[in-house]
Amino acid sequence: MKFLLSLPLKSWLAVKIVKRYATLLSITSICALAYSCAPKLYVDEDKRYDAGSLTDAQLDSLHSYLKENERVKLKDTIIIKYDFNNDACWNDLRNQNTAFLNDVRWAFQKNIIDKAAKRPKTSIYQYKEIGKNFSQVKSSGLEIETDSGFLKRLLFKEPTTCGTSAIVLPNGKFLLIKSDPQFSALLLNAKDIEEKLFQNLVKVPK
Repeated sequence: MKFLLSLPLKSWLAVKIVKRYATLLSITSICALAYSCAPKLYVDEDKRYDAGSLTDAQLDSLHSYLKENERVKLKDTIIIKYDFNNDACWNDLRNQNTAFLNDVRWAFQKNIIDKAAKRPKTSIYQYKEIGKNFSQVKSSGLEIETDSGFLKRLLFKEPTTCGTSAIVLPNGKFLLIKSDPQFSALLLNAKDIEEKLFQNLVKVPK
């Protein structure tokens, strides 16, 4: 993370970079890749969300696991961005030069830093599953930890294109946002989270 912080990146450039890679990761492009990629792509907004509840024992185990992460201090509400091996989500950027990739990575991290500063009671984590086939945007050297398998078994059981985000509340209820390249979980306020939890906890299977 230190080398990223040293980049001479102005705020206007960060916005420009975010807009540029958002365009590169258009839904049309991702859909074309989905057929040759193992993780499932969720495009339908109604199907991107899932919810559930952890038992007290599971929540305690989650807290114990996250306390091992020295980068982030555990707080009341937990938000986790989880990326999967063999994900084609970021393949559009593979031919970009190092400077551009660093700008994209820093813009992504800066967004997390800014959101974390506005949520003093929320811990924001980044994890990826064990594997070697990751885009440089999601490679090591950032604030991205490699999961031992615990989080995948507990919350991220289904591999998804562009990863999945989880919001875990102090009472153990959790909301999953699937195929979440831009970490949109950070955009949901307390009211949004409660509404989506209610909608998905009572969702009747078709």
